[in-house]
Amino acid sequence: MVLTLVTGGCSTLKTISETESTPTLETGHKPSVAPVDKIETPVVDLGRARDLILTGNDDAARELLKKIGAEKSVSGVTDEALFRQGLLTLKYENEASGYPQTRQILERLIHDYPGSIWAVQAIPLNDLLVGRWMSEVSLGKARRQVKALKDSNLSLIRENKEMRLNIEKLKSLEQELEQKSRR
Repeated sequence: MVLTLVTGGCSTLKTISETESTPTLETGHKPSVAPVDKIETPVVDLGRARDLILTGNDDAARELLKKIGAEKSVSGVTDEALFRQGLLTLKYENEASGYPQTRQILERLIHDYPGSIWAVQAIPLNDLLVGRWMSEVSLGKARRQVKALKDSNLSLIRENKEMRLNIEKLKSLEQELEQKSRR
């Protein structure tokens, strides 16, 4: 056998070793194996999302982070994805609306991953957003009160002018009556 292998050349050795090491299906074909770089995992997606953030492609990163958050939870990955998604969402919301989507994402992170370093970082950020929102609500109420007081003030100014005019008219009428009664 050794003599056959040696005289058969390298191709014989290669052929024998391939058939022994590679499992085959019943039909005699090799099974198809997906390349490792084509397999999608949350860890790989999170890495891609980080790269997208670094290149300034926030919209694509947000979508990828949403996908990670919607899939099965992976500790250390899903919680980081939620935190990063919250930060990206914050950029697109405004103070007047109270950052509802950002707060919802951060509250999910805090509730679902209480021991995570990302949740620990999300707590003060969420508190800050809630405080800002409450301040905005209070500021809105104060602005409405100021507007109502200004309107009331304008109304009182008009009424004052009318009363002064009426007083002037009454004075002039009184003077006319006095002049008529003297005659």
